[in-house]
Amino acid sequence: MIETIEPQRIVSNIHQRIIGIMGELDYIQKGESRVNGQYRFVSHDQVTAAIHPLLVKYGITCLPSVEEIKQEGNRTEVKLLVMFFNADCPTDNFAIKAVGYGIDPQDKGPGKAISYAYKYALLKTFCLETGEDPDEDQNTPYEPAKCLEFDSEVETKLGKIDNKKMQKFLEYSSGAMNKHVEDVKREALKRLPEFLASFQKWNPTKKEKA
Repeated sequence: MIETIEPQRIVSNIHQRIIGIMGELDYIQKGESRVNGQYRFVSHDQVTAAIHPLLVKYGITCLPSVEEIKQEGNRTEVKLLVMFFNADCPTDNFAIKAVGYGIDPQDKGPGKAISYAYKYALLKTFCLETGEDPDEDQNTPYEPAKCLEFDSEVETKLGKIDNKKMQKFLEYSSGAMNKHVEDVKREALKRLPEFLASFQKWNPTKKEKA
């Protein structure tokens, strides 16, 4: 009896599998949901729904894990590590990092931040077009997170203050330092005694340096 030998199946590596998916999917249509009734966007669920069957077809598993999470008021920042594995050879893998932000008044901020980071990790890994262009937002003014502890620290040190004068002093300092008012507050907390001394001496009718 002559024994036949089955030809060995060639297992493509993780990068070849990624390219295979890119060959079948290159665009994800924006959904009908709108932000503040103005513009449509591509959601996390749209991205995962489009790519899920192709991950199964090409044998790729994606495992996200949170490396770091920060909470400031109602704003959550997440640093996410996403691992892509060759299902036929798990040692054949690579990782990418992504950052996501989520704003929610209750407890959904972390989930929003993770979903945002994971969505963009997939979009960038597979070079997917969505019709969204972040470069178009380059004229959007910089808005840092609110420095919520500033007011409480100032009240603790000085008691009741002239809020209008403090606001004017912050705006004056903002112009002098070429920084956003919220960033001025953060800087002030690092040297609060000196900042408050300058505030008490400051006369808004005079052009003095803070």
